[in-house]
Amino acid sequence: MRSGHIPNSRSLPFMDLLSKGEAKALTEIKAIFSDVIGDAQQLQFSCGSGITACVLALFATECGYSNLSVYDGSWSEWGASDSLPIATGEK
Repeated sequence: MRSGHIPNSRSLPFMDLLSKGEAKALTEIKAIFSDVIGDAQQLQFSCGSGITACVLALFATECGYSNLSVYDGSWSEWGASDSLPIATGEK
């Protein structure tokens, strides 16, 4: 498996939306999403295998985002393909 991430993706670990095992206040979650994604109108969530990306998609829905999807293959599919580009570093 190659190391890196999907180009132009942004990192938001779902644990950043929790406090002591429970969801943070919705206003705080909205602020976190705003900081990470800015004014993006279409969101596609991914993770290692597509499982924890669902948590982010659920929170995004609760925050009012509607044009979103979960890439169920996520990094395990993307990173395994030599034909797909990868990015390294923070961007």
